[in-house]
Amino acid sequence: MRTQKMKGVILAGGNGSRLFPSTKVTNKHLIPVFNKPMVLYPIETLKNSGVREILIITSSENIGDFMKLLGSGAEHGVDFTYKIQDGSGGIAQALGLAEDFSGGDNLAMILGDNIFEDDFAEELMRFKSGAQIFVKQVDDPGRFGVVEIDDASIVRSIEEKPAAPKSDLAQTGLFLYDNQVFSFIREIGPSERGELEITDVNNIYLRKSQLRAREFFGMWIDAGTHDSLLEASILAQEAFNPEQLKLRRTKRSLREQPKEVTPKITIGVVTHNSEKYVVPCIESLLVQNYENKEIVILDNQSSDDTLQILEKKFPEIPVIRADSNLGFARGHNQILRETDGDFYACVNIDAILEPNFLSALAKEIERKPIFGSASGKLKHWDYPSYLSGSTSKGKTNFIDTVGIRILKSHRFEDIGQGEVDFGQFDEAREVFGVSGAAVLYRRKALEDVNFKNEHGEREFFDESMFMYKEDVDLAYRLQWAGWKAMYAPVAVAYHDRTVGGKHRSALDLVRNRLKKSKNVNQNSYMNHRILLQKNFSNAFSTDIRSATAWYNLKVFLYILIFETELLGVWWKIFRMRKRIRAWRSAMPRRVSKTEIEKFMES
Repeated sequence: MRTQKMKGVILAGGNGSRLFPSTKVTNKHLIPVFNKPMVLYPIETLKNSGVREILIITSSENIGDFMKLLGSGAEHGVDFTYKIQDGSGGIAQALGLAEDFSGGDNLAMILGDNIFEDDFAEELMRFKSGAQIFVKQVDDPGRFGVVEIDDASIVRSIEEKPAAPKSDLAQTGLFLYDNQVFSFIREIGPSERGELEITDVNNIYLRKSQLRAREFFGMWIDAGTHDSLLEASILAQEAFNPEQLKLRRTKRSLREQPKEVTPKITIGVVTHNSEKYVVPCIESLLVQNYENKEIVILDNQSSDDTLQILEKKFPEIPVIRADSNLGFARGHNQILRETDGDFYACVNIDAILEPNFLSALAKEIERKPIFGSASGKLKHWDYPSYLSGSTSKGKTNFIDTVGIRILKSHRFEDIGQGEVDFGQFDEAREVFGVSGAAVLYRRKALEDVNFKNEHGEREFFDESMFMYKEDVDLAYRLQWAGWKAMYAPVAVAYHDRTVGGKHRSALDLVRNRLKKSKNVNQNSYMNHRILLQKNFSNAFSTDIRSATAWYNLKVFLYILIFETELLGVWWKIFRMRKRIRAWRSAMPRRVSKTEIEKFMES
């Protein structure tokens, strides 16, 4: 009896309709992911798992491109065979074309748009007969084929996108089959969409109790849509960058030990004459139930008792003493440059956090590597009530912000501000941006959009913005670079800011401006102009360009009549024109203007 070996099959056909128009002139598996064509990832998965004979199945239109890219396989240390699938007959029909290639051996089939961090050498070596699928725990199993398994890893059921999932295990695009698979393919008929479904094949193995599942823990993504393609590039850079690969595998090995190592969160707080807020804010940070954290404070040359309180009550917390008032952006940038946490929690000194705030945000932002920032439900903190010893400690039920919205006119608003919280914001969702009052950033995202200034220093927040709208500018830059912002309602914090209603009308806007100091209005106006020059695109639709131009004209006319002192802002911006152009040219822009416009409200 001859020894069976494992051969590989990569399915790289299909018309890639979900990636149109990128696939109008090429096969989707040839589109770059991070630094190489997509198809090279499944090839490396099979190779690293011990497979040396690989069949590539694709369409007649693209087979020449694959052969030109891959050749015989000698360059990759494997042997390639090529086969054409005519039309779109389904995954099972494509696998049936591998019968002659298999020669009676077992097969590892992988979908060409699936990218895995792990290799599966041990599983392939142990596989003898039957079928084996690979599953991964996900937060949203209803979007996938959901697999239910017993304690012996025997599959109990597979349901495609069920309304009520029986488990949180999703089926991925890697399958192991013995040679029975070809007779099973001949048994099944076309589905309602006219294709031979691989699920029908797996169900035959299931009925024979020959279908097993193996859960894995490394990163995985199906790069079949524009969003997932972008996410795949971020994942690949994180998982396969040679400088990070060893570190990630070490971390994963440690996580498999009884004591899990969690990513480190650096909590950055900037103070300036903040004596009244120091104690409640820092105490709320110290009781956060996320263990792997550090608190770093930068003091902007306080002249009150802020430093004395910190030294007396919190001597264990490091304090960076600035020689002058650096402002919000420069202060947080300095903390970021001197720390190395995997995540950065930017927290205002006039905010207090519920104990689960950081752990809830960390859970949310770690769900996908494309999530660059996350924040929660920020409510108004009534500081006078806190001082009076109120049992509620000044915590109110008025919304401060649940995220930043962008309007077509390029006005920016805090979502929900001034509303009573009656549960209208209890669903997690993607938002345009999050408030800098209490937010968790992925450091990798901040590193991606940073700017090296003329001194060679990295700026994460734009230091030309002394205060106000730095968080809006950062949110905009993160969106252009493809990093998503998430709102997680289970994370609750309280912020001492005067909460008003939605300033929608012109009169409301004027009244709101009159409440603020001239310095605040000047910074706000100048920073708005700076972020527009950096982020606005002339490729935006006529609707967006017209709304923005009209709004800016109205603001200019108002200033020309009522706040002429702000006209000096234009001279300051003119003097910064080279810096602004350098920022703009350095910004990564990975998404289309359509992706940005989808956030813009009327």
